[in-house]
Amino acid sequence: MSDKFKLKPLDIEVPVDSKKEILSETDAMGKIVYANEYFVELSGYPEEELMGKPHNIVRHPDMPKTVFKLLWDALKAGKEYKAIVKNRRKDGKYYWVYSEYKPLFNEHKQIRGYRSHRWPVPKKVLEEVETLYAKLLDLEATKTQRDAEMFLELKLHNDGFHDYSSYIDDIFHKKLSGMFGFFGKLFGKK
Repeated sequence: MSDKFKLKPLDIEVPVDSKKEILSETDAMGKIVYANEYFVELSGYPEEELMGKPHNIVRHPDMPKTVFKLLWDALKAGKEYKAIVKNRRKDGKYYWVYSEYKPLFNEHKQIRGYRSHRWPVPKKVLEEVETLYAKLLDLEATKTQRDAEMFLELKLHNDGFHDYSSYIDDIFHKKLSGMFGFFGKLFGKK
């Protein structure tokens, strides 16, 4: 399905159920080969419309290209990656997820595809991320994507983070831990 047949984004958020797993897998080119039942439901697409399509079928235009460039750079290098992503449903509504991406390898240790697990994002985390994404989108629109990348690299360095993925992991788990105290620590990572 081409972008011209998608509905324009609507400013209506769809809640993500924290009790349901969101899982998808792609081939090495990023085309969907598996989507669990909740991913299909949340995306608003019938399963047959998702299979074989690029995973960016659910990409929301509010997402900075810089985030996905870093994602693909890491995955193609065989590394795991974490991101907070705003996705667009088929009906134009949106939902936010914390995503963990992992490369999948064949018996020859070559990348055969990618798996993504996703969870809902606490509102406190979104406040920080939305501000950052707005700045990146502005730089991408008024300057270049490379300017946005350099801004992000400098921000992360100044904040003491190795990369975007570790920054996202840190803010997600700190806010989660802060919200749920002991239970957040149980589910968080050190």
